Amino acid sequence: MTTIASIGTGNMGTALIQGIRSADADITVRATTNSTASAQRLSKELPSATVTAVEEDAEANGKAAAGADFVFLGVKPWMMAETLRELAPNLDATAVLVSMAAGVAASDLAKLAPENPIVRIMPNTPSSIGHGVIALAPDAEVPADSVDTLRQLLSGAGLVVDLDESQIPAMTGISGSGVAYFFLLAEAMIAAGVKQGLSEDDARQMVVATADGAGRLLSRKPDPGAQRQAVSSKGGTTLAGLSKFIDAGIFDIAEAAAQAAADRSLEMERENSEVIDG
Repeated sequence: MTTIASIGTGNMGTALIQGIRSADADITVRATTNSTASAQRLSKELPSATVTAVEEDAEANGKAAAGADFVFLGVKPWMMAETLRELAPNLDATAVLVSMAAGVAASDLAKLAPENPIVRIMPNTPSSIGHGVIALAPDAEVPADSVDTLRQLLSGAGLVVDLDESQIPAMTGISGSGVAYFFLLAEAMIAAGVKQGLSEDDARQMVVATADGAGRLLSRKPDPGAQRQAVSSKGGTTLAGLSKFIDAGIFDIAEAAAQAAADRSLEMERENSEVIDG
């Protein structure tokens, strides 16, 4: 039976474990949090997991990691060095370290736990409802069967995409951070509806339902250009509205946003590498 240790289990870690449990209900999960209060909340969300607070047991992280097949690292990037140095004596040599931390390179993780295979993943927030996108970037040293098992487990949280680690910043730019771009567009559309006389509640309901419907259509026919053209009659209302987006440079804006997020991801890697190197 596969055993997972989730160290520093926050919202994203909880979402992933819920997805994993949906893929394999028999998996053993040990999870840690920092405070007693957060451990109590997590126990309610993950009733089948063993949850321990570091506040109650200073050795909680090490105990959770001991003997685990996969050790999910959900701590903040700047806490990674301290956490891994603490865990290292408790890790089996075959334990696969699965880092969810943005901006921490696998090569830096390897400095802290040189005996263990390392996988970087980058999930986005819809993983919490089983509709996420999770980048999967294993080191070459990770056994193929371990990668296959991890891929299968993560599939319960959404679409798993195999990437080279060097592609994670690009994934961050369009998917990891990209969820918020859609939320921003929804905010803007709600505000536009209110400005034209709709109540905020009506505008919100319509925009949310429109986003849901558009997403469902796109998942069935994943060609956004073709979908857009299908509803853009010459001289019609949709084309009149779309022209404003296009004239304002929406493609350039999207490219700039994705690049900015990717650049920040790389900048964080450099910053965190300096912290790890001391």
